[in-house]
Amino acid sequence: MLESELESALSVLLTEEREGKTVGYALGRVVADEAELLKICVVAEWRKRGIAEKMLSGLLEKMREKGAAACFLEVRSKNSHAISLYEKLGFEKIALRKDYYPDDDAVVMKLSELP
Repeated sequence: MLESELESALSVLLTEEREGKTVGYALGRVVADEAELLKICVVAEWRKRGIAEKMLSGLLEKMREKGAAACFLEVRSKNSHAISLYEKLGFEKIALRKDYYPDDDAVVMKLSELP
């Protein structure tokens, strides 16, 4: 799935490098005037250094440049760290998808105006 997503003209990818190595990436998609955050990942030993926030901010800017006016995402309801980051950047909880994951619900979040 990731490989086909990277090949799509709708995809937007941002990576972060430290000490000559890729330590994180953020992947999104823009369709018409809406964006969706598909995946954001930081290597474990590089977490809690602001990398995810930096990448997500950059990704949102790139998606706005591609014409997106709003961004949506789904996150595990138990992932409080991610939810806090998204809320810090202005995302709001708009829905709950019960049993979206085999072991958890998904919180749907929206950022109504991209930076």
